[in-house]
Amino acid sequence: MNNDAITIGIGNLTIDEISLVARGLRRVTITKDTRVLHRVRNSKSYVDELIEKGERVYGVTTGFGGMSDRLIPASESENLQKSLICFLKSGAGPMLPEADVRASMMLRAHSLLRGVSGIRLELINRLPKFLNHKATPMVRSLGSIGASGDLVPLAAIAGAISGLNDSFRVSLDGKDIGATEALRRIGLEPETLQAKEGLALVNGTSVMTGIAANCVHDARISMALTLGAHALMFQALQGNVHVLHPFIHQVKPHSGQIWVARALFKLLKGSKWTQGEERGGFYRNASGLAQDRY
Repeated sequence: MNNDAITIGIGNLTIDEISLVARGLRRVTITKDTRVLHRVRNSKSYVDELIEKGERVYGVTTGFGGMSDRLIPASESENLQKSLICFLKSGAGPMLPEADVRASMMLRAHSLLRGVSGIRLELINRLPKFLNHKATPMVRSLGSIGASGDLVPLAAIAGAISGLNDSFRVSLDGKDIGATEALRRIGLEPETLQAKEGLALVNGTSVMTGIAANCVHDARISMALTLGAHALMFQALQGNVHVLHPFIHQVKPHSGQIWVARALFKLLKGSKWTQGEERGGFYRNASGLAQDRY
């Protein structure tokens, strides 16, 4: 693993940064920017103030969904968050690949550091702690409801990092272990979720975004390999490079076609195996053909 850590909580993450952490090739560190940390602490303090004032706040002093008209006393705020995570522990199907779960954890931490979710910094810190120790919550692949939130898969992560109970499993050193044992091995203790914190951990689209980021990264690699293979085949067949000339493709309305032609044209530039001599800005086959044989 490269010891250079990728900082989260400030700016935007790139696809490559997400992929490096997802594959366990880079560590993660939370920004030390005092403005970011101040916002996180202020948002948690604001939630606590609302509870003290007896304000009606969804998922904090009320139930969820169809029970959002039910008021919850402040004394039950922690039980409400625990119940939410347990209720959402309903995933099915095979486990998500570790790389997708790790990408999701990185993105969730990065999002929570915006300081608008009412969650303690100490709890957010657990996500990079798990990542850096390569402790990966085990998350079922089925159960998300999509744009409304990756509630079920994120609940599996939330239950694991807080050590809610050992029904939440973690992959560590190639072994399937309970969340509380995983916490012990990486130097943490189980942590009770306070008001709003369970909701903050699960109410987002970090899982689908993490999966998408990994897919985009892998698609880029596949595209690069495809272009390279195509360039090699083009040379093996002694193709006529004039078909890739920017002039031809710039009159087309398809941005992807223009990009691919430009990329191949660049790859083949200077090749002694392609056909064509530049004459008046256009290319002709050395044998005199204006176009390659089909």
